Amino acid sequence: MGHLRFLTAGESHGPGLVGIVEGLPAGVPILEDEINHELFRRQQGYGRGGRMKIEKDTVEILSGVRFARTLGSPVALLVRNRDFANWGERMKIGAGGPDPKPVSIPRPGHADLAGGLKYDCLEDMRDVLERASARETTMRVALGAVAKAFLRELGIEIGSYVRSIGIAEGVGAETAFFELSQTHAEGLSSLADRSETRALDEASSIRFVEAIKAAQKRRDTLGGVFEVMVTGLPVGLGAHVHADRKLDGRLSGALMSIQAMKAVEIGDGWAGSKRYGSEVHDPLYIAAGKVHRGTNHAGGLEGGITNGDPLVIRLAMKPIATVSAALPSFDVRTLEAVPAHVERSDTCAVPAAGVIAEALTALTLCDALLEVMGGDTLKDIRLPFAKHRLLNRSQLGHLFLIGPMGAGKSTVGQRLAQLTGMPFIDLDHRIEAESGQSIAALFQSQGEEAFRKSEAAMLQRISKETLSVISLGGGAVLNDEAWRTMRSSGVVLRLSAAAHELARRLQNGRRPIESRPLLAGKEDLTAFIEQTNQARERFYSRADITLRTDGLDVSSTAQAAWGMFRQLEGPLARR
Repeated sequence: MGHLRFLTAGESHGPGLVGIVEGLPAGVPILEDEINHELFRRQQGYGRGGRMKIEKDTVEILSGVRFARTLGSPVALLVRNRDFANWGERMKIGAGGPDPKPVSIPRPGHADLAGGLKYDCLEDMRDVLERASARETTMRVALGAVAKAFLRELGIEIGSYVRSIGIAEGVGAETAFFELSQTHAEGLSSLADRSETRALDEASSIRFVEAIKAAQKRRDTLGGVFEVMVTGLPVGLGAHVHADRKLDGRLSGALMSIQAMKAVEIGDGWAGSKRYGSEVHDPLYIAAGKVHRGTNHAGGLEGGITNGDPLVIRLAMKPIATVSAALPSFDVRTLEAVPAHVERSDTCAVPAAGVIAEALTALTLCDALLEVMGGDTLKDIRLPFAKHRLLNRSQLGHLFLIGPMGAGKSTVGQRLAQLTGMPFIDLDHRIEAESGQSIAALFQSQGEEAFRKSEAAMLQRISKETLSVISLGGGAVLNDEAWRTMRSSGVVLRLSAAAHELARRLQNGRRPIESRPLLAGKEDLTAFIEQTNQARERFYSRADITLRTDGLDVSSTAQAAWGMFRQLEGPLARR
C-alpha cells in the first residue's frame, strides 16, 4: 500500500492488540461505537469456541481523531485482551520463563513447525503461534472499520455472506437478493448478520448448522466459502500499467493474507475457466444514459481497473488447523511420534471470516481510491470522486438540489430547469399533491421518522421518471436510502448560505414561517438555523458539489449551478 498504510501488533494472549492506519484524509466521521459494532460482528457465528465468551472486544482510539472526526494524522487503536489476566506469567513482557507448558508438538496445517524452524524456537513454538493466531484479525477488523467509515461517506458499501460450509450449500445473493447485491452491500450484510451462520436465508442456515454439528460430533473442523460484495464503486480504481497497481492482484494479496484462506476468485473465477469466451465476457450497452453490462461475470474488475459494476469476490477458507481429535505429529525435542498439540479453538469460523475480509477489502480500496483521487481532506475528494462516479454515463442524470431551508432550492431549481430544458420537480410539492395534505400536517400526523421514510420512497419513485431538476426538502438528505437513490440516478448539488442570510430570506419569503414544521414558534431563527445546519452537516457535505448563494440572485445562481454540473460531464457525454 502506497497511499494508505497500516500495521498491527500484538499476540493472541498478550496484553492487547495495537493498530495504526496512516493516510486517511481529515474530516472522516469516526465513532468508537461503529468500530465496536464491527468487532462484535467478528465474534459471532455458530461454531465459535470458548475464547469468544472471554473476549468482549472494545476499541480505544488513542490518536488521530478529535470531536469524532479524523485529523489527517495517523489513527492509533488499542483492543485489550481480557484473557491476558489468565496468561500474565506465561506471556510476561519482562524477564521470566521458561514457560511451564512449552509447545513442542506442532499442529499439522498451522504455522507452528515452519515458523519454529524459521525463527529457531522449536523448544517452545508459542513464540510463533501467538502471532500466527487469527486473534490478530481483531485489529485488522478495527482498522477496517475506520476505512469503511471513509468509503461509506462516498457511497461505497461493503458486505459479505456465507455461501457454503463444508459440503452444505447456501443460497447466493445473485439469485435470491439481486437488488441488494447491486445497490446496497451493507443491507445484504445486515441480512446475513441476522443468521447465526451468516447465511442469507433460514433454510441455508439450517443446513450449515447441521454440517457444523456433524463436525463437532467427530471432533473435527470445517471450512467453507463466503462472498464479499462492494457496491457504489466508481470507474477507475486500480491500473493496468504495472503488476503492483492492478486492483485484482492487490485485493487477492490482501485477502489471502487472512489466516486459513486458501483460494480467492473475482467474478466467475473458476467457473469462467470452463466456459466459452462468449459466455464469460459481459456485453456492453448504453441505456438510460449509462453504460450497462448484461451480466457481471467480470465481478466489477476489468484489466485490473474497477468498471463501475459491483465488486464480487469469493474466498475459500480451509478447516481450522487445530483439530480436537488430534492428527499425527511428533515432539521436536525427542522426534517421537505423538498426537498433535491442541489449543482452544473453533469448530468453524467461516461466518467471522467474511467480516474480516470486508475489513481487508475496505483498507485495500481506500488505498486505491486515494491513489487516484488524492486529497488531504474528505472535502477535497468529493469532486474528483464525483467525476469518476460519472465516467460511465453519457448523461449526468437527474440534477438534485439539496441544502437548508432558504438556500434557494426551489427558485434556483425552476430557473435551472429553464436553462437545461428539463422538467422541474419540487419533492415537497409532489408529496403534498399526492397526499392532499401539507408537509406540516404530514409531519404532525406521521412524526418525523415516518415522514422521512415516505419522503425517501417518493424520491425513489421520482428517480425513475424523465430526467429532471429535483429540489429536496432540507431534511430529505438525512436518509441513507435517499442518498443511494440520488447517487445512482444523478448528481447532487448543495446550495448553502450563512445562517443570518437564510433567516432573512425565510422571514421575507412568500411562504409563512408557520407552514414550515421545524421553524414554527422559534424565537431566534438565526440561532436555530445554525444549530440545525450543524446537526445536518454530515449529510449535506456528501453532495458532489457545493455552491454558496450569498450575494447571488436567482439567475446568477442558476447559471453558476449549471456550469458546475457541466464540469462533471465525462468523455461519453461529449460524444
